[in-house]
Amino acid sequence: MSGADGRQGKMFSEETHVLHGELSAAAVAFLKFAERTPEAFAKHRFGKFEESPLMYYELHRWPILIDARRNQLLEDVSVKLSRLVKRGPRLLLGGDPARVAEYFGLPPERARVAVEALALTDDARGVLSRGDFIDSADGLKCLEINMMAGLGGWETALKAQVVMDQPVLQRFTQEQGLRVQLQDTLKAFLSHVIDDVRRTVAWEGECNLAVLFPDNELPDPVGVEMATLLLNTTFTELLEAEGAKGEVLIGTYGEVHDAEGHRFTMRGRRVHAVQEHDARDRLEVVGAAFDARVGAALAARTLCLYNGPAQEILDDKLNISLLSENEDSPALSAEERELIRQHIPWTRRLQRTHTWRAGERVWLPDQVVASKRDGLVLKAGRAYGGKSVLIGRSMTAEAWDAAIQEALESGGWIIQERVEPRPYHFMRDDGSVGPHILIWGSFVFGERYGGTMVRMNPMGRGKDVVNATQGALMCALVVVE
Repeated sequence: MSGADGRQGKMFSEETHVLHGELSAAAVAFLKFAERTPEAFAKHRFGKFEESPLMYYELHRWPILIDARRNQLLEDVSVKLSRLVKRGPRLLLGGDPARVAEYFGLPPERARVAVEALALTDDARGVLSRGDFIDSADGLKCLEINMMAGLGGWETALKAQVVMDQPVLQRFTQEQGLRVQLQDTLKAFLSHVIDDVRRTVAWEGECNLAVLFPDNELPDPVGVEMATLLLNTTFTELLEAEGAKGEVLIGTYGEVHDAEGHRFTMRGRRVHAVQEHDARDRLEVVGAAFDARVGAALAARTLCLYNGPAQEILDDKLNISLLSENEDSPALSAEERELIRQHIPWTRRLQRTHTWRAGERVWLPDQVVASKRDGLVLKAGRAYGGKSVLIGRSMTAEAWDAAIQEALESGGWIIQERVEPRPYHFMRDDGSVGPHILIWGSFVFGERYGGTMVRMNPMGRGKDVVNATQGALMCALVVVE
């Protein structure tokens, strides 16, 4: 039903009210508000935000309003799963470089460097991650955990502020007497860096963070200038509150130089922490010499590194299959086994092998034939941005069979049970309302929850791959009381 033409009336069913009520009482109040408020359906663009070189997506006009209970659930599940993924290679593969190389399809040297980094850093204690979840009838299900430093969607506070500043939403919050809390992922990340440096590196009242790109891939200068200003505004506030100083420096690996005592400098400043923004296939990106220098600094505890060599194995969707395949392992605690059962959908490395499904030992290729594709998703372990995510029910039988055969031959793919999303209702592009697929992306920095970004698409649009680079809208998440 459309609200854009000014008609008033009941647009949302009782079932929709109940579902949104699990997010918060305010979420239901907003649905009722929208039914009697034509301005809530007005076309709108957030020009300055969406046109910024730091952004690459559009914002949905409506917010997602959650209460403290739902926010705590997101925090608990995401932090515990992030911790378990980081422990997985050493806990479930014995920290054996040969087993790790075989499982993840890595060259032995890359596996060895990654495993050594896990041992040096207490299973990548400080790693930056974002888990992607779907809210199903059986609860939150984790589709994958992205463990790379250059994660998208960190602008949670900016998105929420821009959306909630709309006059129609200001009116709504005043009518309802709501207190609004904006999650600030950027602040959580920078706070994590400061705490990690204090804990790891000899504290000298200074903390400088270098954000590094490959020498030939530094972003647009205007974007670098804006990002530097944005990062340092928050970083300076946090450091000054502790009587300390420091700054964020954005540049390339070639700008980092050695100093005495396994230390690094950049532009004349001591570097205490390094964020490798996009270090996929890391050894090829940074080079063996830089990696050796970093390894020595980590061992000497003169540097914090995000995410470093451990990313070689941690930033791979095969980590979800590793947990799913070992959900009954005695190496896991009872709590960890239950965490997997509740929040990880059935996921396997795609191989010609026997496995377990629903308590039965089965031949895996028989489970992925075209006749069963509607309940399956095929994913490349090391692909990003929604690439190489194939939804079975969106494909013909012939295309599915061809994709399965290619994946079996090439290796590095997972097969995952499709999770049916709960149909939260939001405004569509044409002003009507209808069910949407929501992906909840929860950030974790070390052991610190960093808030959640949400992206959405109307159900039935495209191939049900919800990704900003493929047309999904970002939605502001707001915690309300």
